Amino acid sequence: ASALLLSTYRRRPEIGIMRAMGAPRSFVVFVFVTQGALIGLMGGLMGAALGYLALLPFPSRDAFEPGMLPMDITQGSYGLAITLTVGGAILASILPARSAARVDPVTAIGQ
Repeated sequence: ASALLLSTYRRRPEIGIMRAMGAPRSFVVFVFVTQGALIGLMGGLMGAALGYLALLPFPSRDAFEPGMLPMDITQGSYGLAITLTVGGAILASILPARSAARVDPVTAIGQ
């Protein structure tokens, strides 16, 4: 959310130009929510991949011996984790997107 909020403040002149050229507020919201979804997707995919790679050195459930910690890569809910990450990123991007859509074009271009 903070990265998207900073992005909206840095891109105020661009948003003002889009709005001055006739872009509706819904388009500005769409742009920032899409950006948030892509950030969430990339973060979710990278997190799932790193989690998978971190579990590779551990023995599988079949090779479990007493006194060892069993780790089973197949029981990870990677799809659920990625979906929740994307959903959280979309929810976190709604507030910055709405504030970006309310930007007055004349004020934003003047900055």
